[in-house]
Amino acid sequence: MSIDEAIKGRRSVRTYKGTDVDERLIRQCIEAATFAPSAKNGQQWRFTVLTGESKDRFTEMYRSELSKATFDVGSSFGSCTMMEEAPVVILVWNTSELGWSTEAHIVSAAIQNLLLKAHSLGLGTCWIGDVFYTYEAIMDHFKKSWKLMAAITMGWPDEILGKRPRLSVDEVSEFLY
Repeated sequence: MSIDEAIKGRRSVRTYKGTDVDERLIRQCIEAATFAPSAKNGQQWRFTVLTGESKDRFTEMYRSELSKATFDVGSSFGSCTMMEEAPVVILVWNTSELGWSTEAHIVSAAIQNLLLKAHSLGLGTCWIGDVFYTYEAIMDHFKKSWKLMAAITMGWPDEILGKRPRLSVDEVSEFLY
């Protein structure tokens, strides 16, 4: 698959087949993430891969915490269902070792590499930000000193997704001479 095919063909997948994902494929995706650019080679990304019982414990905690919320949690219950059904959930962390606000960019670049590699392997993924609605509970659940950046679902797609419309270069850019 060419880089253009990966970039233009990748879509957020929200329904998955029940088939497990071989750990070797997950490792290939994380390895691709580690080749993202990082300021001063800081490599602040970290990954927690959840499958089986560890994923079940996490999603049970997440759903329980969402149920306690006294504010609108948007699409979080849908995201929780997606995480329950996906064979793999990867939590992405920022070690924040240098304390730079740009570390979020570094970790985001790693996430994009992971998503593109997964797509090139035929895997589906979805980048989930709804985990921020239960940030403190997730931090307590995992006991990490790092900053939570995202959750990613991963599995074999159970849907064929068409292209989504994109704004043209002219609609999103200005060229100054």
